[in-house]
Amino acid sequence: MIAEEDLQAAVAEGIIDQAQAVRIAHLARLRLAARASPPRLGESVLADDRLVVDPDDERFRLIGGFNDVFVAIGVGLLAGALLGLSRVVGFGDAFSVIALLAAWGLSEIFARRMRLALPSILLAAMFCAAAALLVAQLTSDRALPAFLYGGWVPAAIAFTVAALLHHWRFRVPIDIALAAGGGIGALLALISATAPGPAQDYLNLILLLCGLSVFVLALRIDMRDPERVTRRSDAAFWLHLLSAGLIVHPIFRGMVSAAGSFSTATSLIILGVFALLGVVALVIDRRALLVSALSYAGIAVAYLISQSVSTDLSLPLALLGLAVLVLALSVGWRSLRRALLPALPLGRWRDRLPPIDATPA
Repeated sequence: MIAEEDLQAAVAEGIIDQAQAVRIAHLARLRLAARASPPRLGESVLADDRLVVDPDDERFRLIGGFNDVFVAIGVGLLAGALLGLSRVVGFGDAFSVIALLAAWGLSEIFARRMRLALPSILLAAMFCAAAALLVAQLTSDRALPAFLYGGWVPAAIAFTVAALLHHWRFRVPIDIALAAGGGIGALLALISATAPGPAQDYLNLILLLCGLSVFVLALRIDMRDPERVTRRSDAAFWLHLLSAGLIVHPIFRGMVSAAGSFSTATSLIILGVFALLGVVALVIDRRALLVSALSYAGIAVAYLISQSVSTDLSLPLALLGLAVLVLALSVGWRSLRRALLPALPLGRWRDRLPPIDATPA
């Protein structure tokens, strides 16, 4: 049986793509289950030979090997070198154009041909940021209409268009999340320009609605690939990360602002919110949703602890509760999901969710 490391090396070299690697590993798992017999005397069975890709593990490609890190460092050095050279030769304003062209050209090599995950992600972000910076430079000295919010609206739109263009050409999974983020930025800038008062008063509500919209988009993409064998799964992963932050931030911010301080009641409410998010994450089988949310909450609670840990025990207790929740979910994820899904009235949606693994947790 082909080892997982061999499959990921083949993906990194561009021999096969990630979806094909998942299918090959899934076929190997089925063949291994069909044999279901112990090895005969004299046969050599390695531990890695029985390591297979399980859709329940929510795998996604970030680093396929050290070559990804090596190329990513090179991309960062190139960006810094281009910025320095453009300033030295007196073309500081042309940095965005140079970065835009460099990101596209390098994407042709590392994203389209070699399929390196981490460099592709960095180049996608570099391409979108360069496009937004270019539009911002072009509009900086012009008398723009008030609804363009000083050029922020066209810059955010350029960011979104660049992400969609990059996705059309290179199909990098993070492109969809970048486009969604740019669209939300354009919407927030437009609302702030046309109605600054309500935009400030209802900022939490606007962010929450944006987060829920991104979550629905991620869920729709997930339901088109319940087995998690195509690139849609990776695209949905990044959308879930984005949606979690947009959902959690206004909830957490609103609770603390309404209470005026971080009390025991607030701690219990926050733990209840994340328990609810845990149920949602279990149903859709997306740890990314919960990890992103809990990471943000952990950072926020830890910051508040540093401000008032000497006088209030509710903050460390809240952080302890979050830690217990994360560890409990990580240990019993499959068992909890196997027990939860049959008890919920999901109806026809059940077939569009990732199947429950029949193997013991």
